Amino acid sequence: MYRVIKDGVNIGMTESPTYITRADNGCFILCQEFEAKGIAFEGTPYHLLGREPMEGAEDVLLEATDAGAEIVKTNTAGGIVFVTMAEAGNIDATTAAEHAELFAEWAYPVEYKTGQIRRYNGKLYKCVQDHTSQADWTPDAAVSLWSVTADPAEEWPEWSQPVGAHDAYAKGDKVSCDGKHWQSNTDNNVWKPGVYGWDDVTEE
Repeated sequence: MYRVIKDGVNIGMTESPTYITRADNGCFILCQEFEAKGIAFEGTPYHLLGREPMEGAEDVLLEATDAGAEIVKTNTAGGIVFVTMAEAGNIDATTAAEHAELFAEWAYPVEYKTGQIRRYNGKLYKCVQDHTSQADWTPDAAVSLWSVTADPAEEWPEWSQPVGAHDAYAKGDKVSCDGKHWQSNTDNNVWKPGVYGWDDVTEE
C-alpha cells in the first residue's frame, strides 16, 4: 500500500500505483514503473518527485506504508485509468457516462482545471475553463465553465444551443428538437437542427 502525498499532505492511498508518462502527442499513457514520470490518482495525473519533469502536472510523493486498519474503500486502479483516459479524450462521452459512478462529484470551493470531468445530478460535465468553483456556479448553470458530456438515460436529449467549440455537437450525436429526432452529420456542429448539419431521423 502507498500513501500519495502532495505538499506534505496525504491525499489518499493506493495499493497499485497507476504509472504514467507523456506520449509524443502530449497525452498521458500507461507505462511500467521504471519508465514512469508520474502517476494517475483519482482521475488526476501527477508528477512523481525525483522523476523527469512532466509539464502540467503537480508534484506528489509515493510513500510505502503498512495500511492495516487505515485501508479505506477507494477507486480501483482500473477505475482510475478509465477516468484518466476519459479526461484525455480517449473514451467517448457516452461510454464515460455509462460509468458515471467512477467520477468524483462536483463540489465547491475547488480549483478545477480544463479537461477534468465531474458528476453533478447524475450527469457528467467537463470543465472548459480553469476556475475555483462557487455555490452558484453549478455545472448545469455555468455553461461558460462546464460542458455536459452525455446522459446514458437519454437517447435523444433536448438540443441546446452551443456557446462555443467546447460544447459543439460531434458527428453522430443525437438530439430532440421541435418534436423531431435529429442526428448530427458533421463535427463541431453549432447549428440548430433543421438549419444545417443535422439529419431528420424521426421516422427511422
